[in-house]
Amino acid sequence: MEENAYNFLIVGLPEAGKTSFIHAVDDLLQSPPTTDALGSYGLALDRSYLERDKEKYRAGEKFEKTERNLQGATPELLFEHAGTGRRGRLFLPDVNGEVFQDQWTDRKWDESYRDSLKDIHGVLVFVRSDMPSSNQELLGAMAALPPNGRKGTTFDPKKASPQVQLVDVLQFIAVKGKIMRPQKVAVLISAWDTVEKPHNRQPKNPVAFLEREWALLDQYLRSNSESFTTKIYGVSALGGTEEELKELSKLPPQDRVKIVEDGLQSKDLTRPLRWLLALD
Repeated sequence: MEENAYNFLIVGLPEAGKTSFIHAVDDLLQSPPTTDALGSYGLALDRSYLERDKEKYRAGEKFEKTERNLQGATPELLFEHAGTGRRGRLFLPDVNGEVFQDQWTDRKWDESYRDSLKDIHGVLVFVRSDMPSSNQELLGAMAALPPNGRKGTTFDPKKASPQVQLVDVLQFIAVKGKIMRPQKVAVLISAWDTVEKPHNRQPKNPVAFLEREWALLDQYLRSNSESFTTKIYGVSALGGTEEELKELSKLPPQDRVKIVEDGLQSKDLTRPLRWLLALD
């Protein structure tokens, strides 16, 4: 079988669902839910980062904050695809979301990070369905500015709209990064189980959800087709809220997960990776 190494960039602000997704895919590779899904042909030599929080993931517990600088090897997953006979190694760096916030705040990035972009095979962008894309409290404070002559509130860039911060991160990549163009971007809307609650009136289609709830990010990606080709997914890597997981955690993780794309619902969380790898 053909074997290659594939590097992905994972982008998302703090608590966007990046770590849970990596753990979910790691488990799914061992028990592929469909014949089309990616499977595992072995384990990487260094799994220290993955194994450290594996039991927490399987128990549906909240993770500690991801380290700013990963200690040890980047999470590496060995995959094979029966349909095409391809094998490879997926490198999924679990970068702390505050690193991307710092990029937005400080207006700079490391040269090593910039140079590494030329080797990526795709981008996974994470947003949370149960977190607002804009900072309504900040908008309210700005609307209530004090009269002339009185000191206003100091603006904290980290409190800016989450989608403004994400778009800025992607602009850095598009303008300053030496990426292949157009670069494939899979947008993963995490905590999708909350969208499907009966009382939730948000769009149940991931494409419509992003268009309405994260309009700036959606418009930026649509209007920059020369830099990015986009596909949008709704993902639940844990299966439920913290309260619901007290009961759901009795199920194997691969039975709790869910992914929604173009009206199709399945448990195959490798679908975005297959699209990035041109295996679909």
